[in-house]
Amino acid sequence: MEIQWHESLATGVDTIDNQHKEIFARISGLVNMDIENLDPEKKEVELHKVLRFLGGYVLDHFKTEEGFMTQYHYPDYDSHKKEHIEFLKSYSSLVRMFEKEGATDLIVTATQNQAVDWLVKHIKGTDQRLGAFLKSI
Repeated sequence: MEIQWHESLATGVDTIDNQHKEIFARISGLVNMDIENLDPEKKEVELHKVLRFLGGYVLDHFKTEEGFMTQYHYPDYDSHKKEHIEFLKSYSSLVRMFEKEGATDLIVTATQNQAVDWLVKHIKGTDQRLGAFLKSI
C-alpha cells in the first residue's frame, strides 16, 4: 500500500490542497512501513505519531473546510460535515484500540487502510465538489 499526493487529487483551492499534501506527507511513513518486519517499539512510536497528527492537524483541516463552507453558504455543507464526523468517530475507535492494545499489526493496518481509503475517496469526491463550488463563486 502506498500513499502519495498527485494532481488528480487537487481541488483547485490552494489552502485545501496544501493541507491535503501535508496530510499525505505525514502519514506516508506509517502507510509505507513494513509492519511485519518492524521493531515493536518503533512501530508503537510511529503509530502514536500518526494518531496524534490525525487528531490535531486533520481536525484543523476539517475546520478550514467547514469555515469555507459556512462563509460561502455551501449547499452540501451537511453531507460534507457528516463525512468529517464519520472519520472522527472511526479515528476515535482506533485511538481507543491503540490505548488498550498497543501497536498491534491489526491496528497499524486498520490505521493505514482508514488513512488511505477514506482520504482518497473523500478528496476525489466530496472535497473536489467543494473546490469546484468555491472556484465558481
